[in-house]
Amino acid sequence: MSSVARVRSALHESVSGLPRAFWWLWTSTLINRLGGFVYTFMAIYLTVERGYSASYAGLVAALFGLGGVLASLVGGVLTDRWGRRPTMFTAQAATAV
Repeated sequence: MSSVARVRSALHESVSGLPRAFWWLWTSTLINRLGGFVYTFMAIYLTVERGYSASYAGLVAALFGLGGVLASLVGGVLTDRWGRRPTMFTAQAATAV
């Protein structure tokens, strides 16, 4: 048996019994992470295509990171007050807007 066939067989055995809810969560997480991957190239876009300085691109990236930190803190407080599900639903709905 070739190595590709062994890997394919092992992969099929390990994921074939997972529930449908898992695949919905996995797919939504994949889409979310692919969308977040755009920020990796933001500095290149801002400097090369838009003509901004490297320090400005760094500032934009830092502000994005700061927003993530602040949102995590607010999310923690809201989770304590509202519970996990309402907080997650509100956060996802706000992200969609």
